[in-house]
Amino acid sequence: MKICLINNLYKPFNRGGAEKVTETIANGLIKSGHEVFVISSRPRRGKSQISNVQPAGGMQIYYLDSLYYNLNKLPKFLRFFWQVWNIFNFVNYFKIKKILIKEKAEAVISNNLMGLGFLTPLAIRRLKIKHLHIAHDIQLIHPVGLLRFGRENLINSFFARNYAGLTSEIFSSPKAVIFPSRWLMNLYLDKIFFIKSKRIVLPNPLVKALTAPATRNNNVFTFLYLGQVEEYKGVNLLIQAFKKVKEKYDRAELVIAGTGANLENLKNIAGEDKSVKFLGWPGDEIADKLLLSSDCLIYPSLVYENCPHAIQKAFGAGLPVIAADLGGISELVSEDGGILFRPGNPVDLVEKMLWAIDHKSELAEIAKAGLVKAASYNVENYIKELQSLINQ
Repeated sequence: MKICLINNLYKPFNRGGAEKVTETIANGLIKSGHEVFVISSRPRRGKSQISNVQPAGGMQIYYLDSLYYNLNKLPKFLRFFWQVWNIFNFVNYFKIKKILIKEKAEAVISNNLMGLGFLTPLAIRRLKIKHLHIAHDIQLIHPVGLLRFGRENLINSFFARNYAGLTSEIFSSPKAVIFPSRWLMNLYLDKIFFIKSKRIVLPNPLVKALTAPATRNNNVFTFLYLGQVEEYKGVNLLIQAFKKVKEKYDRAELVIAGTGANLENLKNIAGEDKSVKFLGWPGDEIADKLLLSSDCLIYPSLVYENCPHAIQKAFGAGLPVIAADLGGISELVSEDGGILFRPGNPVDLVEKMLWAIDHKSELAEIAKAGLVKAASYNVENYIKELQSLINQ
């Protein structure tokens, strides 16, 4: 079967978990014997055009020029007009429709469409192609795409209600919609989305558990943060908590692996403290080694997240997790593989970090539970579920 995967970003422009999920699905479908091509976006280069790339392995990737990649650099008032354009982007509607016809797609699996245009599902419907959608965030409910802890009323404002009503009507009901967390599914249902679609909860696939032996230093307890270095990710909160931990346990270190707009600010906050190490983004191979050499992953997000890839990777590495009790994170961590702390609460985070240091045997049991959970994120089973939904 010829299957099209659509996501607003794809390598080499990938930034977050949705891109990794899309790539994992593409590779899994190809391995299962399907022919796959991808439609994504790239930073605008002047005159709008379609760039057709065919990398090693033969998979076609179509990049549509878009301002999305650098959207945060635009003034807020321009972003508003861009969001309106994104909803009614008839130019990309025709481009995507043309690509689907040219490639003779038999099924489409869409992911994040911000930057490609919310008329994309209409193009798929008009061509009568089977359509599966995977929801990764709340971008159809509110254009910001993120729901901040303590600001939950953001999605209940007059503007948000009208935006969600419009996008729900335009997006309509694909054949099936996959939610990596029950929290996200319930939120979309509460906002009256995808009423006629088959809806299932299916955690994101994990390529593989890390099978190399752990190389942890018993003399130093290493906390690891892995992900985007943005204020809303709670990294400021984490450094604040770590400083308190250091007052009681000197043989601890915090490794921050990632990059983002908040990186230089965090370096200034950390100051001359050599126990806080900033690595930037070291690449997937080094990131895997960090997961195997650390004692605990900290995921202090201040936003309601869906199914964080870093937490899944930690489970697969046998690394216990301390994470904020928010949204899909709560489902993912629960009592298996990790410990939850009250979101935005540095005192509770310090308590959990100190407990982890003082209870290594209990922490080892938590890590074992995480490994068991990681096995359920099997790519082959995920692909079989997608195939079943397409063929229904």
